Amino acid sequence: MRTRTDKSDAKEDHGLPGSATASFSESEPLMSQAFTSFQSRHHPTPLALRAFSTIAAAIMLLACGGEGGGSISANSGSEVVLTARESTAVQGTLESVKYRLESMSWSITPLSPDQPVLVLLNADCASAVKNDRVAPTPATSSSPGGSGGSTWECSVFVYSEQDVKTDALYRLQLAGLNEAGQQVSYQRTLRVQPNPVPIDSLIQGPNTTQLRIQPQASICNSGVPLLLSAQGLELNAQINFYSWRVIQGPEASLSGHETRNLALITPVVTSPTVLVLQFAASNVPITAEVPAPYVATALVSVLPIAGGGCSSP
Repeated sequence: MRTRTDKSDAKEDHGLPGSATASFSESEPLMSQAFTSFQSRHHPTPLALRAFSTIAAAIMLLACGGEGGGSISANSGSEVVLTARESTAVQGTLESVKYRLESMSWSITPLSPDQPVLVLLNADCASAVKNDRVAPTPATSSSPGGSGGSTWECSVFVYSEQDVKTDALYRLQLAGLNEAGQQVSYQRTLRVQPNPVPIDSLIQGPNTTQLRIQPQASICNSGVPLLLSAQGLELNAQINFYSWRVIQGPEASLSGHETRNLALITPVVTSPTVLVLQFAASNVPITAEVPAPYVATALVSVLPIAGGGCSSP
């Protein structure tokens, strides 16, 4: 599932109240009412009007904490939409205007009870693009100077392991802390939709245990090797046909795709990309007409960085 950056709804979908990117939509009507009352009662001079405006702006800035901005990519209007049993990459940016960022991370919160747990890869932004400004921010007559500010970019990979019967809603938030101890945050609604063709992760049979792939989730750079191993099916003469394939994302180099162990070379990508691989096992040759009774999936998140290797959370 590809994502696109959409900032058109920034005022409607800003960070949490009190964060550096909190919207002024609630503060502005109150300030407007106060300004109208001030005019009607005191008939102020232009100098007094300027003073009132300065004080009002300071109050609004104080209510918002630090100074900054942010964005989170969306693939359906103002929402991130994900199909159950699939994965998507979401890109986010945070900017701290006066002070450099010290940390940044993703979190997700269900908006109603009993929602499936979602898997987040790179939630701690261990792989991120960090741009810090070297020149300090000069002080003004109304505010102190700062260390220079930052603009950091980070992608998170969201995976829904379970299917859902109806749409499940979550709050996806990217938050950072700057050197002054101020939080900069941005959030979007994430919607998980039912999969029209759910894939059974396992059909239990005789002489079998839980089928799984190790590692089940990985974060890799572009063009690097990764070894995957299917585990859990007891070896016997009845289950001796195996198959690996990519069921989501670009094609990748697969070696040993008809064995239990797969050697994968991740594709070279220009933006964060998700691969979902499927391992299938059967007692008869696996074809499109004869699907395998035993199936498991693994998630590989590929970053547009050459060299290095892979890590598993």
